[in-house]
Amino acid sequence: MSNRHLSLMARACNIRPTDMPALTRRLQKKGTIMVMRTMLRGLAGTAALAFLTTAAVSAGTAPAQATGSGAALRWGTVMEVSTLDPVYGTNYWELVAMYNSYDTLLWPDAEKGVKPWLAESWTISPDGREYAFKIRAGQKFHDGSEITAEDVAFSMVRMLTVNGPSASSFRMINASGVSYEGDTVTFKLDSPNSSFLKALLLFRIVNKDLILANLKPGAFGEMQDYGNAFLRTNDAGSGPYELETYRPGEILRLKKFDGYTLAPQKGEAPATVEFQVTPEIATIVTKLRAGELDIGDPTLPSTVQRQLGELQAMQRREDTMPSPWFVIMDNARAPLDDVWVRRAVASAYDRDTVTKHILGAGGPLAGPVPAEMLPGCEGVTTYPFDLAKAREYLSKSKYPAGELSKRKLQIAAVAGSDRFNNVAMLLATNLTKIGIPTEVRPVRWADIVQAQTKPETAYDFVLYYDPAKVSDPTLFLNYYTKSGWGDPYPPGGMYYENPKVTELVQAGIHSTDPKVQTDSYCQANKLIAEDSPAVFSHTEVRQVTSWDYVKGFPPSAGAIFYDMRFENWAIDQNSKDFQNNQKR
Repeated sequence: MSNRHLSLMARACNIRPTDMPALTRRLQKKGTIMVMRTMLRGLAGTAALAFLTTAAVSAGTAPAQATGSGAALRWGTVMEVSTLDPVYGTNYWELVAMYNSYDTLLWPDAEKGVKPWLAESWTISPDGREYAFKIRAGQKFHDGSEITAEDVAFSMVRMLTVNGPSASSFRMINASGVSYEGDTVTFKLDSPNSSFLKALLLFRIVNKDLILANLKPGAFGEMQDYGNAFLRTNDAGSGPYELETYRPGEILRLKKFDGYTLAPQKGEAPATVEFQVTPEIATIVTKLRAGELDIGDPTLPSTVQRQLGELQAMQRREDTMPSPWFVIMDNARAPLDDVWVRRAVASAYDRDTVTKHILGAGGPLAGPVPAEMLPGCEGVTTYPFDLAKAREYLSKSKYPAGELSKRKLQIAAVAGSDRFNNVAMLLATNLTKIGIPTEVRPVRWADIVQAQTKPETAYDFVLYYDPAKVSDPTLFLNYYTKSGWGDPYPPGGMYYENPKVTELVQAGIHSTDPKVQTDSYCQANKLIAEDSPAVFSHTEVRQVTSWDYVKGFPPSAGAIFYDMRFENWAIDQNSKDFQNNQKR
């Protein structure tokens, strides 16, 4: 970094000239970017944007090169993509990649909930337990082989057997209930389940023969590792985009699959989509302004996004999402096994500061289920920010003050995410004020997921944003039943159970009466809120800044990530800005 840029940074952060030698030593010892991140916390608005641009340029960031023919969509992302396996993907960008490289039996529909996709039709038995899907003929995997009912059956059995995160939505069926004959695959449920069809929006079909040809030693008998090692870094799908390049922690590039026939191949859709893993916000902002990226990470600070959105040829969009933010608590471990302690934690959470100042936006959330999914569910308990009330709740717990101070509780915040870290720091500060010593641990998302599979290794708190992948209350309510214990995340990290909640959730799932379903889910929502097994923070307002030649996020019938299917996006290739940027 030049002396001029160092001086600019110092002035913007109100650093005195006498402190400059110490700053220089820190830069030499810890590296420019590490110190920049610390100092950026004092910046906001135009000053932050100006500094981000000049400082990152001076740090010597290399421009990204677009590849392939046609339009290349280049996306700067903060979080890494640690797996491509559709059974194991959990973070935002892993899911975006999987939704584009794999297909599903059904597609979300605004009126009916679901409509045919890879399955051209289906029947349901009179008792509501057996679903038979006829597989559409002529559909191809990326290697050119045809998708069969056998592939679909294999995909379901594999998901249930390896028991990755995706399996948590399919507790209503066992592997023994999966069969196929000819072009039809049949799923026999343990009991009627009103959520099954929507759950299938989360079930992705893999190429059986390709996986069997790439087995490694593992724990699944004759299936060895069931293709886990291969699928972590390879593509076995049939979606509109296929894998071109994957270097974990660096880059993921998808390209259009020419053999895709389920939907029309639009000429305006990007020919390639490139996710450039860039943990440093300064670098993303600089590349975006310079035209080396076309779109930025939604986690960019709202102040920076607002400034970018005001620039000529740039656009910023806000989408209200029925996707809740939680602070997950390990309910099986002291002191969070006490409801009064959990209520105290909820009362020490300052959601106004979180939504207005740290994130810049956020909608209301009462209980685990967003209001859009349970309209008319009134009277749900909430815990407004009130430290005096939090202390009152603590005084009613079974743990005296001396007991509470024996161990520092740990808040896991996703490493590299400033917004998660800042929310965690705010909560830790407030918990310390009421007598619950707490520390923040930046942790890789993959490590958080693994830790949550056992109550003894789960973190006390985890900040979690849960995309509403389907518009169904059971997506969230099932987290609060014992069936989710031990799942990779998030129910595996909560370890909460209330028999009455389980009874209500099951009553709704097994009923075909919409009123019974709504009433049961609403009552369960209220009971969960009273028990406060997690802090129910707010619903997401997705903020994304891009060049204005990017046309994306079409309606998706309430199923997030389906609006990230890039065959439905468009790039205005006649735009002069696009033409200039593609050369960068």
